[in-house]
Amino acid sequence: MVPERLVDCHVHLNNYHETSRRPTAENVADLFDKMAECGVDHAVVLTSYRVDLDRPSVEEICETLAADPRATVVEGLRWRGEARSDLFSVEERIRDGLVKGIKLYPGYDHYPINDPSLEAVFRIAAKHDVPVMIHTGDTYAKTAKVRMAHPLLVDDIAVDYPDVRFVMCHLGNPWFQDAAEVLYKNDNVFADISGLTLGEFTYDFERYVAMRLKDMITYMGDPGKQLMYGSDWPLVHMKPYIKLLHELDFTDEQLENVAWRTACTLFKIDPATLGRHGGAPTPGGDAPTGT
Repeated sequence: MVPERLVDCHVHLNNYHETSRRPTAENVADLFDKMAECGVDHAVVLTSYRVDLDRPSVEEICETLAADPRATVVEGLRWRGEARSDLFSVEERIRDGLVKGIKLYPGYDHYPINDPSLEAVFRIAAKHDVPVMIHTGDTYAKTAKVRMAHPLLVDDIAVDYPDVRFVMCHLGNPWFQDAAEVLYKNDNVFADISGLTLGEFTYDFERYVAMRLKDMITYMGDPGKQLMYGSDWPLVHMKPYIKLLHELDFTDEQLENVAWRTACTLFKIDPATLGRHGGAPTPGGDAPTGT
């Protein structure tokens, strides 16, 4: 089965390789081309916790996308060092509808997600009813401290801030079972399935990831309530990730929720603005496998 629509709730517009460095406008054009090719109707764009030559600012991202109905912006925060995010400006952008969520990078930014200083961030999220996305699990950077990104720490803040909806990015990889427990226990915690490989899956690793995700689904009982599709493009290619989605043995109803409904609710995306591609490729593309 191919879902009616498909929202990729985890993409970036950063440059990850100096040899392929491009202006943000070109990365945006490439994103929309890949979405059209792969049948992705909407993308949630996450900005970085750093701003430099390869990581555009949230202001640049918002200006470049210019309220394009194909994209939603989530603002990444810097919480350590001299260039700490200005929460007044963050709240203004949320209030004005320019961004629809907050992204935190524990591990990368050398703090744990249950750091008491984050209370101000969580209060803003609760006030404006926007989700807080959290990096959990393995990190792309060798300088990150992975213990600070353990998914069990999300349980602390889920309990302390029941009015905030949290999203565990990457399912806490490799701590899938711990992430499953946090999801099972806390109704205000969600997760995306993004970033479980780089580029494309090898055959063996794809089988391994699918098996681990199926174990999570069995433990959770109803994954359609809390799981969302996401890729982590451009670090991960879109086509093989859509293929993975169709290997997870969801019921029809669960697949629709994971593919787009839960993301639309969480990020306040109007389903009427979505097409009806649902992961179906443009003519000439490879059809997704699955029932």
